[in-house]
Amino acid sequence: MKTHQKYLALSVVTALTAMGASLGSLGFAQTVTPLTCSVANPTVSVNQSAVITAFGGNGIYQWSGTNLNITNSAGSQFAVSYPNPGVYTITVTSAGLNASCSFTVVAAVTGALTCSPASQNITLGQTATYAASGGNGTYTWSSPDLTITNASGSGFSASYASTGLKTLTVTSAGNTAACFTNVLPGAVVIPPVVPGLPNTGGGFNQ
Repeated sequence: MKTHQKYLALSVVTALTAMGASLGSLGFAQTVTPLTCSVANPTVSVNQSAVITAFGGNGIYQWSGTNLNITNSAGSQFAVSYPNPGVYTITVTSAGLNASCSFTVVAAVTGALTCSPASQNITLGQTATYAASGGNGTYTWSSPDLTITNASGSGFSASYASTGLKTLTVTSAGNTAACFTNVLPGAVVIPPVVPGLPNTGGGFNQ
């Protein structure tokens, strides 16, 4: 009888230990949800930005697509533009999952107000430069990410204090055009290790 009780107690302890290990594994498991993406405007003009947004995954995204040279993740949103008409597909990857979004690029209207480059990549601390054309030749720049004290002129430069997708809008003759900047994290610079001087002893009263 005592032997049966002994085995029963050992079985209960083993079961509880296994359950605890399983619960612990679940507690540390990474949360991953289905990955999807969407395009803000499925049809854009040549050299006008298409903005793509990702949802789900594990919150860490990597973008790829035709003629893109992306060296770093740009968060859950990415802007891209193309110089030629056609249908383009952008793919986003997260936690081993992939999702693709397509949009159509059409010919631009002659004389329309434009902001260029429509999209560009910079790293944190770099300066982005923009130019406006079309409209009536008088331009006003605005951005939710910047405090602009001199917002006139056909050109504009800006630097940003945080990463992510930044929007800059130019207005002329009642029309608006937008430029988008993907601000990517800068390269991590590891300072060189300076070896200490050897301890040679000596010194006063040493």
